[in-house]
Amino acid sequence: MKSQRQKLPNQVYLQAPSKKQLDYAVSLGIHIPEKATKSDMQALIDRALDEDRQASESLRAYAEAKGVKFSVLTGNRYLHNLIFDTLDTMEKAAFFSFCVYKFHFAEVQENWYEHHYKKVFESFGRTYEKDFYFTTSMEEYLGEELITFGKSKKIREDGTEQIVYGGSIHTTAYKLAYNYLEKEIGKLPDQTIEDNKLQQQPILKKVRSFWEKLFPKE
Repeated sequence: MKSQRQKLPNQVYLQAPSKKQLDYAVSLGIHIPEKATKSDMQALIDRALDEDRQASESLRAYAEAKGVKFSVLTGNRYLHNLIFDTLDTMEKAAFFSFCVYKFHFAEVQENWYEHHYKKVFESFGRTYEKDFYFTTSMEEYLGEELITFGKSKKIREDGTEQIVYGGSIHTTAYKLAYNYLEKEIGKLPDQTIEDNKLQQQPILKKVRSFWEKLFPKE
């Protein structure tokens, strides 16, 4: 939860990386780019440790438009966290609704300023920026939890399938954004996997058997 960590600093370090950074990067098998800065090396180290990919060009464009400072090599998770830590409440609410949309439609474009539903996301932000229940719920999310929601399937680059877990789909913030988008855009494709659906069936069967023993049919 966000309350368990400090906000990320909105700054970059342009000085040369330290020897300690370089040695650690080498130990992780990281290729050191020519003229890499301290922030560049930290970004590469974070990506290696998190098994993360570089943030997309469209997400970086959005971040730059909002005055977010970062290395061009920054990872996807880190930049989502930094964006969410830096935005004001209205912009954060709009970004949150866009991330819900992006997840359900498997959207590749990550700059909602360039999206054809820009007015919908902006309208959501202005509608809920001062809503106590929405904002309190939204603040419980980390930025990286907006990359995916609930339990879903992801196809790796090698073609294999992976189960991934993201931000909760049971919060007030998520439900308000989901319902707003369905009202303005239409039904959202379901990307989540039902949890424990098969596991519940044997339990229900056992409960039913228990009551049948107590009250046998005549």
